[in-house]
Amino acid sequence: MRSTNLDQAKRLLRSEQGITGLETAIILIAFIVVASVFAYTVLTAGVFSSQKANESVNAAIEEVRSSVTITGNTIAYKGSVDIDGNTATSDGTDAVVKIDVTIAVALQGVPVDVTPSYQLNTTNSALEASGAVKTLVVNFLDQTQLIKDMAWTVAFSGANDGDFSLEATEKAVLTVWLVEYDYDNTAGLYYNLGGGSDDPYLDTQATLLGNFDPFTMEISPVQGAQLTIEKVVPQSLNAIMNLR
Repeated sequence: MRSTNLDQAKRLLRSEQGITGLETAIILIAFIVVASVFAYTVLTAGVFSSQKANESVNAAIEEVRSSVTITGNTIAYKGSVDIDGNTATSDGTDAVVKIDVTIAVALQGVPVDVTPSYQLNTTNSALEASGAVKTLVVNFLDQTQLIKDMAWTVAFSGANDGDFSLEATEKAVLTVWLVEYDYDNTAGLYYNLGGGSDDPYLDTQATLLGNFDPFTMEISPVQGAQLTIEKVVPQSLNAIMNLR
């Protein structure tokens, strides 16, 4: 009887040792699998995060390199603006009629398209639509109005390779026209108010830019940061004014 109990105890002990070893092996394998999956997940997430961070940095650099910056003075010009559309009468009002801004690409970066939608007529020098498709937009804002997509022309200062792609070695002078610049066979060239809200000009005498008037211009290329210019017209309206 004692021998039988001893044999049973030995078999039970051997059985427990076998079960413990199998469970230990399963647990060990489970730990290895979980650790492998966790390591793979962490590695994948790290690579993905690094790629996204790299893309963000490259996008930020591209955004800056595609921007424009002011590289000269902002010049305003005075003119006599016809307020009734009749060039035969002397009813002109002195106001700022156009503004010159000299720009260049930032950080010796990506060229910026400055193809203008307006140009000066080669025969009489009046302002007219160029028929070209532009990508750069100029908005005008003051205390009473917001005019989107103003009329502007462009001329290069210094180096110029003959196209409208503003490159790192070039400077472009944008002339923003606040009022129309028309031609009359009798009176010649004259400044005229716009004809309504659907044109890119100031439309009434009350909205003309005069002395002490603050204003903002926003120059927005198709890619890159917007350039904001905030100026105030000086006390005296001179023919040419360097705005501070």
